[in-house]
Amino acid sequence: MALQVQLQTLSKGSLSMIDYLDRKRQLADSLATNLTPVSDDDLIGYILHGLDSSYSSFASAFLMHSETTTVDDLVGLLLQEEARIDHDLAKQAATQLPPPTIPAPPPTVPAAHHVSRTHPPNRSPSSFSGNSSRPSDNRRRRPHCQLCNKPGHEAINCWQ
Repeated sequence: MALQVQLQTLSKGSLSMIDYLDRKRQLADSLATNLTPVSDDDLIGYILHGLDSSYSSFASAFLMHSETTTVDDLVGLLLQEEARIDHDLAKQAATQLPPPTIPAPPPTVPAAHHVSRTHPPNRSPSSFSGNSSRPSDNRRRRPHCQLCNKPGHEAINCWQ
């Protein structure tokens, strides 16, 4: 009697469809070896009853089907349905992009600890920036790319 209860109450849960169907069949086979065979119609009912809510529309459509079907027919259809559900979930996950992240501003380095950049010969630091009217402090606040070593952008926005 314990095998009968297990067959009736076993649910798919996190099992793959193949594992779920194998366990249901093993229980039905064990019952048959103990001289309590399970009919195909009963086994189909037990299988459909153990499915989770993602298979509810499938189960309803299957039960409305008027032709006589075997357990093997149901197994094939359930494997197709599992593949369809997995595909739909993957497609849905791919369309749900994570919210954009705003990069944190680079840490500011105190002027006393600022590392001086090398300048071309015969140029002063103020003329190096290309605009002698700007104080040299403005040049320190501009982002400096760590990849191409050019001012005006950061590595995340580098075009190289």
